[in-house]
Amino acid sequence: MANRQQQRGGSGIGLIIMLAVAAYAVYAGLQYVPQYIESATVGAVLDNVAAMHKEEPFSDADAVRAAINKQLYINERNDLKDSFTVVSSRGDYLVTVRYERQLDLLFTKKIIPYEKTLTLK
Repeated sequence: MANRQQQRGGSGIGLIIMLAVAAYAVYAGLQYVPQYIESATVGAVLDNVAAMHKEEPFSDADAVRAAINKQLYINERNDLKDSFTVVSSRGDYLVTVRYERQLDLLFTKKIIPYEKTLTLK
């Protein structure tokens, strides 16, 4: 038998555990990355609408809604149309987007809420 001080490297069980942890991280990451990209796309839609409003102010809430729908169409995110609300208040427009996504973590499912707001003055 070799001395413990002469042994080097990990055991087979240690390798299996490390691979399982890495696989779980990849599994969770493969679900989260598209959600992150979707959230960034929603942020870009709001930024583009703000830039459009800065160039030429919108006349009413329907014009804001039309601009949002156009940006969603361009970014191929038409499924989020119902997540946007536009409220007019004293000449300002408050745009709010709220939606939820589910992250499956094998033993539990976690609901991740996304919410962003934009005020157009």
